[in-house]
Amino acid sequence: MKALLSVSNKEGIDYFASSLLTMGFELYGTEGTAKWLSERGIKVHKLSEITGFSQLAGGRVKTLNEKVFEMILAPEGDHFDLIVVNLYPFASSVSKETDAMIENFDIGGVALMRAAAKNYKRVTIISSPKQYEEFLKKYPLNIDDRREFAKKAMETVVKYDTNILSHLFNSPFQIATEEIHKIRYGENPHQHAWVGKVANNPSLLDKLNVIRGKLSYNNYIDLIAAARIAASCGDNSAVIVKHTNPCGASKFSKDPVETFKRALSGDPKSAFGGVLYINGRIDLNLAKAIKPHFWDIISAKEITEEARKLFKKKSASLIELIPFSSEMEWRVLDGVVLIQESDSGMPYKELKCVTHRIPSAKEISDAKFGLEVIRHTKSNAVILVKDGMLIGSGAGQPSRVDSAKIAIEKAKEFGHEVKGSVMISDGFFPFPDSVQIGIENGIKCFVEPGGSKRDSESISICEKANASLIFTSKRLFRH
Repeated sequence: MKALLSVSNKEGIDYFASSLLTMGFELYGTEGTAKWLSERGIKVHKLSEITGFSQLAGGRVKTLNEKVFEMILAPEGDHFDLIVVNLYPFASSVSKETDAMIENFDIGGVALMRAAAKNYKRVTIISSPKQYEEFLKKYPLNIDDRREFAKKAMETVVKYDTNILSHLFNSPFQIATEEIHKIRYGENPHQHAWVGKVANNPSLLDKLNVIRGKLSYNNYIDLIAAARIAASCGDNSAVIVKHTNPCGASKFSKDPVETFKRALSGDPKSAFGGVLYINGRIDLNLAKAIKPHFWDIISAKEITEEARKLFKKKSASLIELIPFSSEMEWRVLDGVVLIQESDSGMPYKELKCVTHRIPSAKEISDAKFGLEVIRHTKSNAVILVKDGMLIGSGAGQPSRVDSAKIAIEKAKEFGHEVKGSVMISDGFFPFPDSVQIGIENGIKCFVEPGGSKRDSESISICEKANASLIFTSKRLFRH
């Protein structure tokens, strides 16, 4: 039996090579690997004994040889049974100069992996030092084992090439995943589901600590939504999400307990079984205020030991996570891949008052807070904000005027005074009916992108009612 060893990462290779010798393998190594093993007293042939040359192009060409690939791909005759290879560390060169990335752009190693994976019925490919122990435990391998090693090798190739495309060639439109594992279930219990991350990129999962509980597909989506909204609303803000939409939100006010109560008051009925995220720390005092209510997930940047003990008998999952927002968003639906830049930065291009009545400083403050909330609310979205908190939300309605009606009804249902609030819309008002309903309920300030053919009608209604209308020139749809 013959094994070819060509590794950039030498971790564990001496132990593995020694083990292969005791198992009866004849070892062949590329120049660097053979030298490293020989210096440690491990018997290994140089690959040049097969190819007839050592290396070319300053060491860049070591394995790209017809005899090597014949011994990997040949269906019979003299052949390699095992290929052990890991790639140049391109990822570690990403933050360096372009020349450094080019030097760590592996060619031969990738070719070896592909060839061995193609002939997995006869050849085993080991593509990571982490697989050495697995190989030794499973040996002798069956065809299913070899197929699994081949799959992992090809996953390595895809991730590696994706990293090169993203960082050397600045191509954001390549996606590969890693750290995939099965989760409880999908949108419904009968659907299987998995979670992972985009390969070679930071993600929210990097700083997510599941203290207790198991997350489903829906949990991940709601948790991501809650953390995004809270990050937009500022430090120590409190956000409650139900089915990705905020049903409660408050920027920091006086103290964390007060902030939480303000968020909960927005829609305590919808908050039942929702996802709570505190963009700060949950200590014992705040935990006492949170505990009496039913939550699916309680999450924050930090949850103290005292708070964890208090939540011990709660059924809710406990999660610590740091908000994160990627530069790009991907959606894969029925084989269709949709890619867009994330909606980040200021939620408005301008705050242009188009009426004679100038909004107060308090109304401007509420408008800015509301724009951060509504950018994460499903369209057509209309919300009401007052004193730095969400008091009414109409989301996901086919008709914008229905969203306006729902927002007002929600606010009244939970005892909020609609008069004096700010009405914010994620898209322009196509007709003046939503504005009219707001005016009839005592609202004096409206915020929308503007751009409708009927803008003049909304402006006219506001002028007659001595109300303010602000155009932002930036649509904030979220589908």
